[in-house]
Amino acid sequence: MTAAQQAEHLAELGRLDEAERRARAGLADDPQDAALLAALAHVLLRAQRPTEGLAAAQAAVTAAPDAERPHRLAGLLLSQLGRHEEAVHAVYRAVTIAPDEPAAALAYALVLQRSGRLDDAQRVAWKAVTLDPERAVAHLRLADIASERRDRDLARRAYTETLRLDPANATARHDLAVLDLQVHRSADAVRGLVEAGRMDPASGLPVLRNLSAVLWRWAWRLRIGLFVMAVIVGGATGAGPTAVRVAAALALAVTVAVMGWTARALPDRSGRALVAALRSDVPLALTVAALALCLVVLAAVVITGVGPLVVVVWFVLVAVGWFSLIVGLVRRRARAARR
Repeated sequence: MTAAQQAEHLAELGRLDEAERRARAGLADDPQDAALLAALAHVLLRAQRPTEGLAAAQAAVTAAPDAERPHRLAGLLLSQLGRHEEAVHAVYRAVTIAPDEPAAALAYALVLQRSGRLDDAQRVAWKAVTLDPERAVAHLRLADIASERRDRDLARRAYTETLRLDPANATARHDLAVLDLQVHRSADAVRGLVEAGRMDPASGLPVLRNLSAVLWRWAWRLRIGLFVMAVIVGGATGAGPTAVRVAAALALAVTVAVMGWTARALPDRSGRALVAALRSDVPLALTVAALALCLVVLAAVVITGVGPLVVVVWFVLVAVGWFSLIVGLVRRRARAARR
């Protein structure tokens, strides 16, 4: 095994420090070895060190200008640096040299996607899938681009194919769950998010954040339902304590039944993950606590027959509505600032 192959092998094992040392040791003996320079660029690309990696990739291009891989690595590193136009040109050179190389097509699709050229990116991703239809990562790239283009049908098919080829692909499972969340298939979204978290707990996927998004949606629905129920109970106040008790009991029964039906649709052992998501989001936890207070007040109306207590529910729901609006605005601004 050559020094370049050894460095590549160590990089595939995730032993990036060792891979870098091996590549640099080989380059100390032969600084113009294109394979070693490309191996070092690959290691630094994976280590998220694009400035150093780009220098190695450009040296590899100089050493082997007609080789596809150095141009591809240079483009990917330029893309990491945000130099998108240069990245597109570099990877275009790679696909020109090797038009039937799936890795080059995949890299080209990625840099086009990062540069905002989504239609071109999808066309190139389709080519990558055609060149190697059994390559899961090609279908995953196509799915990500289609999802970004809001082509949800294509994205779903591509994510599903990715999982057929690679059932343990946590990224594909997570992103398919996010797609389910976007189309209001909440139970499927929870199932997928929980499965993705179990597949690769150390992946860094935003599982808890997306589970929180599901819970926020359910909290909104519960808030609307409680408001309607509170109006019904308030309307029965003038008919006497018995009518108030009956109205409150029906309202409470319907609310609990809907909550139970939602819970039964969830996958087994998802409760722990949902609780973890709740704990990770303090505003959400406060919202859920406020809605639980509304249920307690409705129960008190059933017991006492005191209709005016329902005013507390209205007050809490209005406060929760404003609170949720403020939290949403603050978080949207924070996301915009991070971009």
